[in-house]
Amino acid sequence: MPYKKQSANEDEQFRLAAKAIIVLRSEKLSSIAKALQLDPGGLSGWLGGTPNRLSLEKKEILSNYLGLEYTHIKPGIVHFWNTNIEDLSELAPVVINKDLLKKIIITPILADTITIGCVYHSKVGDVTLVILCRPQNKAFQIPILSPEITGWGNLSQPVEIKKCMFESWWKEKNISPEYIWTQIHDGIK
Repeated sequence: MPYKKQSANEDEQFRLAAKAIIVLRSEKLSSIAKALQLDPGGLSGWLGGTPNRLSLEKKEILSNYLGLEYTHIKPGIVHFWNTNIEDLSELAPVVINKDLLKKIIITPILADTITIGCVYHSKVGDVTLVILCRPQNKAFQIPILSPEITGWGNLSQPVEIKKCMFESWWKEKNISPEYIWTQIHDGIK
């Protein structure tokens, strides 16, 4: 999708969404700049609020890299977030459409009865959204948010999936949302 010129307000909304995704992914600006061949100072300056530090072309490259369509996450890809419960509860509403947040299904993933992460997924029409979450490290809580706390989504029963399968979803970055959706629902049966 070509990236169109934005008003100052739209640019600020995109900046907030980009910052939220970077935090949820636990990614460093230097690694993003290197991967996208962007000037680290320009990227940092734009994220810090200085206008005109990134061209429209560079914003489009950044948007695609982060899995964003302007200010919301793209539904046709799997989103991989290394996060904690506090960041997830604060930042997910910034990048997920409010209507979709209410329809999302939260599935805790168990391996040998130990919770290893969570899948947030939703199927609306022919669009499947899948977000894979795991804690940043063992010191953080597993990022499973209860709908009673947040007011969004439905909590499904935990699904027992082999840890190696969950880890393979993280390694295979070209995996489709439909593939994970199907494996989760096969695990429920």
